[in-house]
Amino acid sequence: MIRRASLLALAVVLGLAALPIASTAQQQGPGPDPEIGFPHGTHAGLFPLCTGCHTGVPTGDREAYFPTPETCTNCHDGGDLQGIEWEGPQRRASNLAFRHTDHARAAADETPAVDCGSCHSNPGADRMEQFHRTDPSQCLSCHGSPSDQHFAGVDCTSCHVPIASSGFGLARLESLAIPADHDRGDFLASAHGQLAVESTSRCATCHTQDRCASCHVNAAWVDEIQAVPPAPANMLLPVVAVHYSTPDSHGSWEFMDAHGAMASRDACSTCHTQNDCTACHVSPAPGSAQALPTRPQVVAPGVGVERSSPGSHDSPFFLQAAHATLASSDGANCAACHTEESCVLCHSAPIAPTYHPANFAQQHPAQAYSQTQECQNCHSQEEFCRACHVQQGITSRGRLGPGYHDGQAVWLFQHGKAARQQLETCTSCHTQGDCMQCHSIKGAFKVNPHGPDFDAELASKKNAQICLACHLEPPVR
Repeated sequence: MIRRASLLALAVVLGLAALPIASTAQQQGPGPDPEIGFPHGTHAGLFPLCTGCHTGVPTGDREAYFPTPETCTNCHDGGDLQGIEWEGPQRRASNLAFRHTDHARAAADETPAVDCGSCHSNPGADRMEQFHRTDPSQCLSCHGSPSDQHFAGVDCTSCHVPIASSGFGLARLESLAIPADHDRGDFLASAHGQLAVESTSRCATCHTQDRCASCHVNAAWVDEIQAVPPAPANMLLPVVAVHYSTPDSHGSWEFMDAHGAMASRDACSTCHTQNDCTACHVSPAPGSAQALPTRPQVVAPGVGVERSSPGSHDSPFFLQAAHATLASSDGANCAACHTEESCVLCHSAPIAPTYHPANFAQQHPAQAYSQTQECQNCHSQEEFCRACHVQQGITSRGRLGPGYHDGQAVWLFQHGKAARQQLETCTSCHTQGDCMQCHSIKGAFKVNPHGPDFDAELASKKNAQICLACHLEPPVR
């Protein structure tokens, strides 16, 4: 009948199989046992106790687990007995947390008594006969698990050390079994994070920190990930495809429009690098994007967002109609992804289709005069308008000569009204110096720019700084 055992004693089920055992590089004399590499039966009369050679086992001193070459040459000196060459055993790779000292204490109260031969010899055989590494099925005769599933409801650290300290090679790592609770469709999307929080040590039994960092952009500042030991430099790890699940919140049709308000380092850095944001956002990127690490700063690649248009752009008539309304109502939103050059590619007369209708250049003065701010959305009046006017020969001759305004013979006497209504249009061609030639006490004509019934004190009280645009000193004190 299988007896119930403590979790610590359960470690022996597999632990003894990982115990480093003697091996010989070259040996003369009786042949060794195939599994052990040492003829225990031949030496049975010399060593009444196993600890005669394995002195370190009771104390846990791994350096003294096996005899030294000098111990063997005491007899095998090449004279009375054939000489041997003994290089000692190689430690076997294992992720089992087994120590002979712990097992010895746990087995002391067992009845019948448990000794070395109980685990390392076949049942009924003499102590030094048929000596072998422990067979897990032999251990199960004493140590049984209450569950028929290896991974179910058991603290992995009772029997296992972190995989990073196991010394396992690539093939062994690739052959590790997958627990049943990992074999579900939503495991990566939802379950694995909660399991990692609940039992980080369980993750470390099969995973190194490197596995987490291969997907998690924020691995450097997640406590659970940092608690998993990293793989040593010489450990080859399996290549695992990086996978990012799409959260439910990202599937909403309005997510693209709303994601900016939700964005932060804590919310986005599990899956995204700054490069994902700058795939769409033009420089300077939003503050929440700048808080994320860049791709070269981390191991994980991040989702790898490709530039795409939001749902509001999907209308087949977006360019012809809808985009103008969106641009005029929220130009800052457009500026998150588009630069002025993006608009100019279409909104430029030499390129078809253009923003303006046919023959607009001949008709634009009236619209430009009445909708100055609309023009400024795309055009720089000081540069774009003036350059076009000069190219078309629509310029004045000299600073005050006729030219552009030659449609009205007495324009000079009427320009004040136009300037007061739309001063911005004047700045397309004129600088303040042009006005000051007349509208200044030092100008040629000393024309008062204020007009009749101007209240200087009231104007100064509203904004005293505007007076200094023309006056060298505050005119009202």
